[in-house]
Amino acid sequence: MASHMSTVISRKPADIIAYLSKLRSNLSGNPLLYTISVSQHTDSSDLSGLVSSVREISENSVGCLSAAIPSSRRSWQRYSSVSLASFDSKHATLFRSTIPGRKAPLVGRWHAMHKDRKPDPQVPVDQSGEMDWESALSNAFDGNVLPPPLERLSAESIDSILYFSDNAPEGLSSALSKFSAATKLGLIGASTPFITGRPYTLLHNESIYSDGAVGICLSSSIRPSSHSAFPGLEAITRPMIVTSSEGNLVNALDNANPSGLLLHAIRNHPSASLKSEQGISPELRLYMGTLRQNNGQHELDQLFYIMSGDPSRGSIALDTDSAPAEGTLVQMFLLPPTMSPDILGELQSGRNAKGSRRTQNLTFVSTSIDDLEADSTSRLEDDGDMVVLEDAFLAASENGCIVSRSTDGGSERPWKCGVPGGMVGLQWAT
Repeated sequence: MASHMSTVISRKPADIIAYLSKLRSNLSGNPLLYTISVSQHTDSSDLSGLVSSVREISENSVGCLSAAIPSSRRSWQRYSSVSLASFDSKHATLFRSTIPGRKAPLVGRWHAMHKDRKPDPQVPVDQSGEMDWESALSNAFDGNVLPPPLERLSAESIDSILYFSDNAPEGLSSALSKFSAATKLGLIGASTPFITGRPYTLLHNESIYSDGAVGICLSSSIRPSSHSAFPGLEAITRPMIVTSSEGNLVNALDNANPSGLLLHAIRNHPSASLKSEQGISPELRLYMGTLRQNNGQHELDQLFYIMSGDPSRGSIALDTDSAPAEGTLVQMFLLPPTMSPDILGELQSGRNAKGSRRTQNLTFVSTSIDDLEADSTSRLEDDGDMVVLEDAFLAASENGCIVSRSTDGGSERPWKCGVPGGMVGLQWAT
């Protein structure tokens, strides 16, 4: 639980700086987690002022530049914002990671799945001649290596780990699997080449980095609960069982052709117009989600972007290292093209509801690069005074976030939440 948590949004960076200055006396020296969101139109002096003001609160801090929080107020996409959470030093450990991940994204990999091809010599092969993908993926990164500040921490004492990274977090997420009782949430930093000249902008105390990761490990008597939401998603198929999967490919659902099932579902869904009979249009935002039982109801658990599908091959390629295992209950979803999430508005409405108990909520949000580009030319209007969301840490990125929640006896395999408007986070009761 944080000693302080808030998100402040304003058209004027000077107003945010004035707000931050009032926090110094109470939060000085405490480990600080923060994000700063500005647009490419923000003056460099204003960005420098925001960074300096946050650093003046505490000399022990980690942060990154993030994207605008999705809002129905289009001009707010060009406002500046700062989210910060301050923790007791007895229960927080900051770290910087240089553990390498996968630099080149893996796509399709149709060729790698043919059984008549010889597997890569680095990929383990079992006695039947099949590629042992689980072993290959678990050994792809040196899971025994941890950032130095974390090496002496007791795995049982850590309940949550929060970090900001570049677009190759696989090495770190694999290393953090040591903390099996902890929920790990990582925000991939916003792309900042037109703001700072760096691909990503990560901050640790007085240092600035373009790659790697920075983060914080937390332990406290009050264990947070995890939450997730995917507003606007529409189910386009019934729940089905994965009957064959390999690598990042789903080869069969209920012993049927997955691409064929998906094409049939799209043709019969009003939110999608399928013009091509040859395959799935790349313009459609399609996802496969895993389901779990909760009080007799199916609940969406994990969500994977569908990168490609071919009816002649049958398989569907997912944006993940490891597709849902055989026996997993899944369903396919579509995000309508007209969907425009209003995360900021929903949060404000929820916090203004009468009778709602006080909680602290830290939430990472996936946004869309299309929304960011569309709003870059909008006219900046003054929609009112500065907004301060107390007990809320809200940060967004068009590059998504990495999720590994604690479960009974362990934690789930890391997966990427990249659906626009998708939210994952932690909640502490106060």
